[in-house]
Amino acid sequence: MRRCLKFRILSTFLIATGLMVAAWPVAVSAKSGEQVSPVLTKASNFYNPIMDNGADPWMTQWGKNYYLTDTTGDNITIWQSDSITNIASGKSTIVWSPGGAQSDFADIWSPELRHFGSHWYIYFAADRNTDNATHRDYVLQSVTNNPLGRYRFVGEIHDPANQWMIDPNVLQLNGKLYFLWSGWLSAQNQVQRLFIAPMSSPTKIDGNGVVISSPVMPWETSDAPINEGPVTLQHAGKTFIIYSANASWKNHYSLGMLTLRGTNPLSPKDWVKDPNPVFSSANGVYGPGRASFVTSENKKQYWMIYHAARYDGSGWDRSIRAQPFTWNQNGTPNFGKPIALDTPIALPEGEAQNRVNYLPVLRTSNYVAFRVHVSSAGTYGMYVRYQNSTAMTAMQNYTINGKLQLALSFPQTETFPSHQDLYSMMEIDVTLPKGYSVIKIAQGSLDAKVPFLQLTADAVSS
Repeated sequence: MRRCLKFRILSTFLIATGLMVAAWPVAVSAKSGEQVSPVLTKASNFYNPIMDNGADPWMTQWGKNYYLTDTTGDNITIWQSDSITNIASGKSTIVWSPGGAQSDFADIWSPELRHFGSHWYIYFAADRNTDNATHRDYVLQSVTNNPLGRYRFVGEIHDPANQWMIDPNVLQLNGKLYFLWSGWLSAQNQVQRLFIAPMSSPTKIDGNGVVISSPVMPWETSDAPINEGPVTLQHAGKTFIIYSANASWKNHYSLGMLTLRGTNPLSPKDWVKDPNPVFSSANGVYGPGRASFVTSENKKQYWMIYHAARYDGSGWDRSIRAQPFTWNQNGTPNFGKPIALDTPIALPEGEAQNRVNYLPVLRTSNYVAFRVHVSSAGTYGMYVRYQNSTAMTAMQNYTINGKLQLALSFPQTETFPSHQDLYSMMEIDVTLPKGYSVIKIAQGSLDAKVPFLQLTADAVSS
């Protein structure tokens, strides 16, 4: 059960030279020195992003937990949490790093975690010595039935053509497995297309790859002709492939959809492509792509986990977002439009109110201070809402009860050329003693601005 925190308001003052608090705090508004009543509430909503840095998110559910992987580039890391929105503060484990015969593996992209039988499997793309032409797809198999346990390297997965390939995904349909990927027809024809092939087991392709989608629509080709990131979505007896199209480093990057209208997924004519993107840039969100799909904790609501550019034109500088979606009367998904970073989103249905909001208790020209409370000593997830219009990453010191911590890194949030100044949310784990603590974040005229922060209501696993 989440614990309800109570906050008593008594007179307060902060010693100007540090963070020692003589009594209890009062809150002040953005205007320095102007005292107002403090506000302390359980959060009933959240803001995107759920991870301030990351790309190619894959989220899946197992039991009472959610598991997330993304592109780290040099290893496979899995995050575990009992909620979608707190995944960044969940337990993170590096389950595999290249070594031995795979020590030259680099550019490890788009890992996907799946469970078949009594084992977990992780599918991922990698090249050798950063030579992109050598990119292929590979698979790991868990030693036990624990998704955060040890994995063994099984090997490469490729069809007989053995061409360049990335972005693996597995389709399970009518008791059979199929392997999907983005690849080239040949070294001379490097247009990225979507392929599918039958599998004889979770680790082996059993047949030739078949092209089921090529970039031919204007929205797929305006910057670069690319189809990639295929992800299977199934609902009410229908099967869809949600894929990414166009140049991933441009704002026109978007999501397209294939629908299986026939009975044979290996037949290109049985797949029908939507003529328009099903999710694209809007509301100050740019270049959305590489989605995965889960349900809320009560299983009644559907959620999309995707990445998008941090701001207009930021290219591969991306963050991970979450938002709900619905279904149309004809059975197709309705993703709507990306939700703006400045818009609060209601927690997924069934998810406990698991963060506490804190407004500043003091704001000066040099720092902003927060008075927080935890009922037991431990490590907590701290979510910091910030706005950085400095056109560069801002490194800002912060202290907990007067003790200097590692500096906070706030990437820029201002968009160019429109100069729209957006907000973002970053997470860092903080270790706190039982009771009240003061967190002070340096904030000058050239620093990121911090209007509020949130703490997880309970300690998190590290």
